[in-house]
Parts: sequence; structure tokens; C-alpha cells
Amino acid sequence: MDSCPKCDGFSKRFNIGGLREYREIVRQLIEAVTQGTFFLVHASCPLQDVFNAPIPGDIVSHDFQCLMCGRAFHLGADTYHGNASWTVGDLPKPIEEKPN
Repeated sequence: MDSCPKCDGFSKRFNIGGLREYREIVRQLIEAVTQGTFFLVHASCPLQDVFNAPIPGDIVSHDFQCLMCGRAFHLGADTYHGNASWTVGDLPKPIEEKPN
């Protein structure tokens, strides 16, 4: 993807080491949404709910899109298993149920 002055600082995929780091990333993303860098496309819960104890649900996910170039980003955590990551690329497609 071409360079984008708005979202290039967010363009590297990485795993998140723990709850403190996850919440710090959410703080940055709240600011990015407020400043108009990102649009929150889909969320399993409001971003602010990540600061509640306990975190809402076993799976927490937030999908963003850069307002300038359209690049997609995904922040997701499996709180039950302790995995979390930030990924760049196409937004995840909903899982379609197979007909019986």
C-alpha cells in the first residue's frame, strides 16, 4: 500500500504483551479517532469499555479505517486465552453460517 501521512505510524502488525499494553494502545486509538485519523468501522464494545474490570467478553475486537487512504486495521484480543494483536490489511469478513 502507498504511504499515508495519517496512518503510516500505525502500519506495522504486532502482538500485544498484556492488559496494560492493550489499554495503552486503546488510549492512542481513542485519540486517533478523536483527531480524525481513523473511523471506527465495527466494534464488539465501545473502546472505553476496555478500561472496565473485567474487560467485556472473551473476545474483544475493533476494526478501524484510515479516513485519508482507506487502509484497514484490526485490534483484537482473546481475553480468555490471553492473545492480542494489531493487524493491518483487509477488515475481517463476517463468518457466514452454512445452511443445514
